[in-house]
This record gives sequence, structure tokens and C-alpha cells, in this order.
Amino acid sequence: MLDLSSLNILDIIPHKPPMVLIDKVIDFTSDSITAIVTITDQSVFFADGSVPSYVGIEYMAQAVAAWNGLMARQNNLPSGIGYLLGTRKMKLLIENFKEGSYLEIKGCCKFTDGEIASFDCSIYMDGIEVVSAALTVFQPSNQETL
Repeated sequence: MLDLSSLNILDIIPHKPPMVLIDKVIDFTSDSITAIVTITDQSVFFADGSVPSYVGIEYMAQAVAAWNGLMARQNNLPSGIGYLLGTRKMKLLIENFKEGSYLEIKGCCKFTDGEIASFDCSIYMDGIEVVSAALTVFQPSNQETL
């Protein structure tokens, strides 16, 4: 079992600052991930006291990238770069994430064949779902073909 409390997010996602948008992973299983982010005035895309809720798609995609990195680490495999192919059923129930908002990003893997995967994802504020979407992602098994 991986110790999530001491894990640096930079060690499990392929993103580099300033495009690291999630703060840390707080829960992980073979088919789910929960990550968090706190909105501050230093958050990427922050303007006029908030981050637009449509940025939630990237928060969810980075949570999925963290899941992939943790799965690779757990199985002693190298992690690679993945791609967000698309989204469906995206719902934005609020306009923006205000400064100080604590977001809990949850993703559940519904299908994977090792390269393509589908995740149902949601973002919660104060226990209330405020953004949701189904994400389709791709990570080629041969990274050298990219």
C-alpha cells in the first residue's frame, strides 16, 4: 500500500509547474482516486477572486493522471504521458470556484483496456457536487511512438 500522506504530487503526474493544478491525493484504490485543491490567489486561471468552474475539467484530468501514476508506481512500472481525448455529460452547477474554496475531486474508472480508459468524475465543495463529467483518456503503451 502506498503512503499518500508523504507523496509529492510532482512524483506522480507528468505536469510541471505552473501547470500543476491539484494539491495532493487523499485516497486511491485500483479503480478510484480522490484529490484535493484549495483555490488561492496563486491558483492558475485565478482572476477577479475566483477560478472559472470549466477549469474543473483539468482538475479532473489531473486527478486521473495521478491515478495512472499511482497505478504505475504500485505495479513497479514507469508512468507516462496521457491525453484527454474528450468529455461527455459535463455539468457545471456553479459559475466559479471562489478564493478559499476547498475542492474534492473524485474519479472512478469505469473501463480500461490498458491504453484507453473512461472515468466518471465529480468535484465537490462542502460535500455538494458542483461539477461532473465523464472523461475518456489515452495513454499509449509504447510512449516512443509519440
